[in-house]
Amino acid sequence: MMEGVRHVFLTGRGSSLATAANGALILKESAHVHAEGMSSAAFRHGPMEMLREDVFVIVFAGDEATRVLNERLAEDIGKAGGRAAVVGGDSATEVFRLPSCAPPVRPIMEMLPVQMMSLALAAHAGHEPGRFRLASKVTTVE
Repeated sequence: MMEGVRHVFLTGRGSSLATAANGALILKESAHVHAEGMSSAAFRHGPMEMLREDVFVIVFAGDEATRVLNERLAEDIGKAGGRAAVVGGDSATEVFRLPSCAPPVRPIMEMLPVQMMSLALAAHAGHEPGRFRLASKVTTVE
């Protein structure tokens, strides 16, 4: 599923927007791929035009109030020939399916598939996940 992926967009609304931003940072640091976290609505205005074979979009299903909008985004990406997966309790892909949990815990649970994805992307790229090449894990100011 991650074969050939070089660019990842992570999209969400509400509390899932924090997961999208944090997930992008994890993918950049761990898998060394270009990743951007943004709102699902913002993805439709620009990044949607960047869909191609090496782009993968993670759509966080998120809160009940906006779940339909997020799932529709994933469907539209597929119709446009792009690759996308929904992260949520009803995900069609098992590795992106989340167990039932309380809404305040959901953003934490959403990070698990992203972390697993970082391992797969690093393996496909042939490097050790999480190994920093140019920076250190701790930034100091002198």
